[in-house]
Amino acid sequence: MSVCAHTKKCSLSDCISMGAALRVWQSFYCEGVFERCERFKLVERGHPVPDRLLPNGKILEPISRERTLRPAGS
Repeated sequence: MSVCAHTKKCSLSDCISMGAALRVWQSFYCEGVFERCERFKLVERGHPVPDRLLPNGKILEPISRERTLRPAGS
């Protein structure tokens, strides 16, 4: 199985903080069909990669601070 040549320089781990979720993305894209990864495609074309871009091309929305600070039961 081939592995993406950009894996070591890719900032995907900065975008996804949950280890288990990161591992799923990596196993499917970085260690699998990396040619389908939108991050890979941008790098190959010499374009900058948005920090929050997921391999499937969607932008990861930041978690709302309001949602995380809401008291339990609200």
